[in-house]
Amino acid sequence: MHSTLLAADGREIKLFAWLPPQPVRQVLVISHGMAEHIERYTAFVSVCNDAGIAVYGANHRGHGDDADIQGHYSDQDGWHKVVSDLDMVIDEVISRHQLPPVLLGHSMGSFIARQYAILHGHKLAGLILSGSNYQSPLLYQGAYLLSRFEKWRIGAQTPSKLLDRISFGAFNRNFTPVRTDFDWLSSDAQQVDKYISDDNCGFLCSAQFWCDFMAGLVNISKGEQLALLPSQLPIYIFSGDKDPVGANGKGVIALERELVSHGCQQVSLHLYPQGRHEMFNEINAEQVYADVVNWLIATVVRPLQQRA
Repeated sequence: MHSTLLAADGREIKLFAWLPPQPVRQVLVISHGMAEHIERYTAFVSVCNDAGIAVYGANHRGHGDDADIQGHYSDQDGWHKVVSDLDMVIDEVISRHQLPPVLLGHSMGSFIARQYAILHGHKLAGLILSGSNYQSPLLYQGAYLLSRFEKWRIGAQTPSKLLDRISFGAFNRNFTPVRTDFDWLSSDAQQVDKYISDDNCGFLCSAQFWCDFMAGLVNISKGEQLALLPSQLPIYIFSGDKDPVGANGKGVIALERELVSHGCQQVSLHLYPQGRHEMFNEINAEQVYADVVNWLIATVVRPLQQRA
């Protein structure tokens, strides 16, 4: 089921809610990835509901059936607006359940989730990062400058083939011979085909989107920003060790190291052998679901119950 929230600029946010039949033990908010949508997570949601975990989520701007312009956050200040939307969702969830939620972000959504936790980590009971990465902000700064040039060249709202190719063009390289352009997502061919056949997946994003996204990545990768994360916030990172977004595990290990070095005291990392980018859609997805839910119960649910 879903309801509607109204963002500060008047945009309607369709809030999806999946509630368990039994009393709610914990609440999870999902921040989905680039060129996909929140309704792709229903199999994982079902496992959460079976464990008494309520799940909420909304499509980020430029994503899903409710996108104004597919692949485009906003003409101005898109990163801030996306994070602000997420804050509205989380405030609504807190008001409904009187519980601090856990925030789960995948890929692009993991970077949005990190920005959110930097700004509003005190509202969260935990943070889960899927298919994420860490690189020097200097590398992202170069990509930001290229995105600004591309915006000048083709216009803010125009989908950028160039930036898509630079960002994702090499991702299939380690999986040759390839069957599709999206083999890097999962080793489960059925899941890859479902992604390709979904009109709300795999689309190009605008030049302005890339400007917003890269500026956001510059910000969340700075040491002084990472130091703003609550030191006691439980953080669970998981990824496939063949995920090109996380540099085949290296970028994910670097993320864990950076979080710990800047004061985060409860960081766990799980790398899945041979796993690709979308672990929720991998051939061992059921094990991944179980691992996430078990971490939630052990790290968040039980400690909260003990304090109650």
